[in-house]
Amino acid sequence: MTKLTPFAVFLLLFPLLALADPNLHVGDPWSPEAPPGRMMAGFMELRNDSDKTIRLVDAASPLFGHVEIHTMVMDDGVMRMRRLDELAIEPGQTVALRPGGLHLMLMEPHERLAAGDLIDIELIDDQDRRYALSAQVRERNRPSMVD
Repeated sequence: MTKLTPFAVFLLLFPLLALADPNLHVGDPWSPEAPPGRMMAGFMELRNDSDKTIRLVDAASPLFGHVEIHTMVMDDGVMRMRRLDELAIEPGQTVALRPGGLHLMLMEPHERLAAGDLIDIELIDDQDRRYALSAQVRERNRPSMVD
């Protein structure tokens, strides 16, 4: 049996370590329950503990046809959702994705999800780093645990 030196172990593990970025912390990811076949929303807090801006440009989930980052804006006196091309999180900043503001839109569900289910989601930045999280489906009127 060949014994690996610490340096050899580092070289083998480096690609895996480079993919994981502990500098983006996700707090309280959740989604309100929706009627069957309807799109859902994703809420959470994102904290950037790095010294560089993290620019989220995409998201994905195996349970949905596609996922987009959205915001709510006032347009001629009417609140409307708009897709964002990028969500920049500055160093040391915490960004809240909440009802009525920034959020994820989980579109084209592949199955019905009920309170208590988990939704696996990947947030993807402009360097193609991926941040995996699981959002809990909650009853529609149940508030976030962060409030």
